[in-house]
Amino acid sequence: MPKMPNNVELSLGEEILILIRERGPLTPEEIAGYLRRDVGEVREELGYLELDKLVTRVRRGLIFKKEAYDLTPTGLEEAERAYEKLRARTNELMQRLSLLSPDELEELLNQYASIIQLMLLLNLIPLELLMLMGLDLLMLGPVVVHDH
Repeated sequence: MPKMPNNVELSLGEEILILIRERGPLTPEEIAGYLRRDVGEVREELGYLELDKLVTRVRRGLIFKKEAYDLTPTGLEEAERAYEKLRARTNELMQRLSLLSPDELEELLNQYASIIQLMLLLNLIPLELLMLMGLDLLMLGPVVVHDH
């Protein structure tokens, strides 16, 4: 079985920074929706990111002002580092996919399950490729590879 690369996981904070970098200022509810996380967990992490001066609160909207979070200059630097880490993980995953049997593929994708959603959201991996491989894309639980 292929060896799992070190540090496949991204922290929730890294995922949030990447998402704001790509999408601009976002509300906690939007972040939770994109990342399929609990909004309370996202709010708590945003509090830590704010204390670390990586994000700042901004007002968004013309009529209905919503509180959103944007990156500080330091947050942008951290987001760039996290994004490069995500891209490296994506490249590792894509290189390894073609070499695997269905059982090995299933095991590998389960190792990456926590960040595949973000990879898809940022178009780092093509959704069509995963669909052609017969993957269960709901990502609500373990990845299951369906034989064709």
